[in-house]
Amino acid sequence: MLKSTHFLGKNGLSLQRHSFTFFILFLSAVMLGLLLILFSTGVFSVGFKECHVFLRNELKHIAGDVARDFGVLSIEGVSLASRLTEKIESRLQAEGLSPSQLKKYPHLLEPILSESLELLVTALEKNKSSGVFLILDATVNPALATAETSRAGLFLKNMEPNVINLAFPAIRFLRGPASIARQKRLNLMPQWQMEFQVEPGDFFFTTINAATGSELPLSRLYYLNPSYALADNYEKAMFLCVPLITSDGFVVGVCGFEVSAMLFKLQNTPASSTYTRAFAMLAPVRGNTLDASKAMYAGDYSVISLQNSGPLSIKALENGISNYSGSNGAAYAGLHQKISIYPKNAAFSREEWVLAILIPEQDLKANIREYNRRFLILLFMLLIFSVGAASLISRRQMAPVVDALQMVKKGQVSTCQKTNIQEIDDLIAFLASQDTPDSPSLETGEVTINSALFQNFVKNIETLSPAERSVFDLYMKGYTAQEITEILCLSINTIKTHNKRIYAKLNVTSRKELLLYVRLIQEQKGAAPQD
Repeated sequence: MLKSTHFLGKNGLSLQRHSFTFFILFLSAVMLGLLLILFSTGVFSVGFKECHVFLRNELKHIAGDVARDFGVLSIEGVSLASRLTEKIESRLQAEGLSPSQLKKYPHLLEPILSESLELLVTALEKNKSSGVFLILDATVNPALATAETSRAGLFLKNMEPNVINLAFPAIRFLRGPASIARQKRLNLMPQWQMEFQVEPGDFFFTTINAATGSELPLSRLYYLNPSYALADNYEKAMFLCVPLITSDGFVVGVCGFEVSAMLFKLQNTPASSTYTRAFAMLAPVRGNTLDASKAMYAGDYSVISLQNSGPLSIKALENGISNYSGSNGAAYAGLHQKISIYPKNAAFSREEWVLAILIPEQDLKANIREYNRRFLILLFMLLIFSVGAASLISRRQMAPVVDALQMVKKGQVSTCQKTNIQEIDDLIAFLASQDTPDSPSLETGEVTINSALFQNFVKNIETLSPAERSVFDLYMKGYTAQEITEILCLSINTIKTHNKRIYAKLNVTSRKELLLYVRLIQEQKGAAPQD
């Protein structure tokens, strides 16, 4: 018996291969439809959607935290300024001096600073900031050449800025008279200096200039200085500056809080295991550009190149995520929103700040490619499984059919097993009912034939063509088809063609039925058929 996977003829495909091809075409159509559905429903943009959700969620809570933290610091800064101003003014009144005369009496600076220290320590311990400062608009030694840029004051640093109410606060002395530090047993930092170095346009003069002559209340006069590093200090920070305005409207100095780059990072780093290089940025905004050089950053990603990239241009994309590009080629994807750090009608309310959550653009693309790659691998594995299943199904379905047809080809119809396929089983049953030998053995009375059918058969003999009649007459004489080919010098295919026409004209369905009619004719004539 031939295997079911063999060809059934010299030309064309086997039944199994036809079936397998049909399954493959069907699966291809299904997979193509599935891909079209996935594309139309945006499955392959899920990576963008997940990134957008991550950015939106991080932006929402970090922006809220930043706005709240700076709001609290501004309130505490205004309160601290009021208490310091009251203490300074009381000291001057005790000396019989007006606030405007403070510069002329430098010997009073150290006592004033010493009396103010306790307020600064309390404010630093109470609030989540990396430092607190007080700068008086005066210098200890007016005779020095640097007197114009030197200002007396105090700067206290909290070395654990992310922890509130420590049992033993880690406070260090960064600016101010060393004698005060010794009295209060505060350690000097390596970057310690006696006085502050100021310059026109910095946070000190910007705050004083805005407050001088202003009729705005103190709560509208504070200033949030962008990322800035004090002289000889390596770390950048933001300074919340509040003017010290006495009862007669004179500005004697500035106080406030410092938010260092480290503290900002500890408080506002985005939490993500997918985008490990995501970071937050608090920056001034002008139109559609962010000033990256004056921004504060929070995240594990190195932003050195970003700080040197200059303004970042903002371009909104169709997928809801914005693109941020710098002049040095740096490109980021992310979201941003404005932060209200000044009240309405404040001195600096025109300055706008935004909080942005950014991801390096190559990281976003790589993550989306990886997501789509995993999805396509799953689809490919499904396709391979489907092809294997199609091959197995087609083999099992076609095997009994092919085996049955092979038995028919060998003439072993009677031994064919049922295929459980109705059409194939009916065909085999029909073939089994037909006797195909060249010389069938029939007995008179074996089959009862209607006389009308027999008369029609005899009558239809006259409709045969001469060629068909010559073949029929030889059948009447008992010759086989092979013998007829030799007698008439015709091919077996021509004899088969004549047979088909004879069957059609005489209304018989098989050679067995034809020979039965022939035998009846011979019996009527009283002649026996030849062997």
